[in-house]
Amino acid sequence: MVFPESSKQPDATAGFTLIEVLVVVIIIGILAAISTPSWLAYATRQRVRAVETDLVQVLRQAQQEAISQRTRITVEIREEVPPDEPDLPTVITDGVKERLGPNELRDGMITLAASSPLAAATPDDVNSITFDYQGMVRLDPDGVPQALPFVVQINPANNDNIQACVVVTTILGGTMSFEDATCANDAAAWENAF
Repeated sequence: MVFPESSKQPDATAGFTLIEVLVVVIIIGILAAISTPSWLAYATRQRVRAVETDLVQVLRQAQQEAISQRTRITVEIREEVPPDEPDLPTVITDGVKERLGPNELRDGMITLAASSPLAAATPDDVNSITFDYQGMVRLDPDGVPQALPFVVQINPANNDNIQACVVVTTILGGTMSFEDATCANDAAAWENAF
């Protein structure tokens, strides 16, 4: 059996030229360069929100445990980390360490800073809050009246424009969450915020 020869000749103009491929690669590179900062900011904001949500949950859980166990529960915000441990957002609830945020966090990616802007002496030295047997915030672990608001700032290491904070506002243990500029309030601004 003999097959007839195909009348189709290979077309020399089929395919893409090197210039066309380079133009497409350059366009993809430009689009990637434009979208990368937005994507990184979005990912950082999501990590900060995850830590914020976890912190609110820890504070509310500590308050509920204080009520149910009819005892004092202290939540300490871990600002300084020993050199042999990873620098991750961590709280210590009655001696038990709890890591906040998603598992993808690396050392120093997000830091916590606690303060009480209306504290009389040194507002930045306040790094813990204690709920009494009624779930109220009255005395700190040393028996000194707790200055409110108790503010925990959540700061990403690579972006100064993104910030969140969790604030315990009343002796009843009411918590509020804020983002960005509100977290940088000084004592006078916090006094007028509520």
